[in-house]
Amino acid sequence: MKKAILAVSYGTTIPDALRASVEAVENEFRNCFPGYTVFRAFTGRRTMEILEQKQMHVDSVEEALKKIAAEGFEEVILQPTHIIGGSEYESIRSTAEAYKNRFSVVKIGAPLLHSREDMETLCHFFAGAFSGIAEAVVLMGHGSGHEANRLYTEFGEICRALGGDRLFVATLEAKPDIGDVIPELKERGYRKILITPLLFVAGTHACKDMAGDGKDSWKSRLEKEGFSVTAVVKGLGEYPEIRALYAGHLAAALSV
Repeated sequence: MKKAILAVSYGTTIPDALRASVEAVENEFRNCFPGYTVFRAFTGRRTMEILEQKQMHVDSVEEALKKIAAEGFEEVILQPTHIIGGSEYESIRSTAEAYKNRFSVVKIGAPLLHSREDMETLCHFFAGAFSGIAEAVVLMGHGSGHEANRLYTEFGEICRALGGDRLFVATLEAKPDIGDVIPELKERGYRKILITPLLFVAGTHACKDMAGDGKDSWKSRLEKEGFSVTAVVKGLGEYPEIRALYAGHLAAALSV
């Protein structure tokens, strides 16, 4: 039986970020699951349009599944690199469901923040990775209008429960946002802050909206409030520990 893994990311137009996160996790899957051929798909429509203009085509999930089926694969496991099970993750699931009659086996792995165990592991990782660098760490998630956005709040609460009162979670396009976190940082008396993405790829959001010099960036807003800010512009896919978590979700899907 020909077996395939479809690694699904939102995508990026930044070549260095593509290599550092997307290609890195795909190689992780190749190393961990040598009996499978790894394919790529993106879900970011605008990202794919920009890449197309640069003559760099990346398949959508549907295009990739059509290609995998046409090449005679009988088993396909989709592993998204998305952080929460929001609208894009649901779209991946529905597309996979529509193609289930084209394969003998179709399965899909969970997003990063799927269980309490995932959140505890991630909390310990960030607490350890930036220990001693700053007084507090603020993670920038994307945020979503989907009900799954609550997972960012749950993640923050779990960090507190584990004693991680120096680790804060905010989102760019939903709640909690950086405006909610600033009063907490002041209340605890923190002055030296590290900001870093809770995003799979360190793309435009990380470089501009988080660490940029524009007046509305998180870095600028925190500095305006009197904080000393260090920005670590590094996507989650760049960390071997996080890639291992995605591989673990893939392995769990295979075992079902």
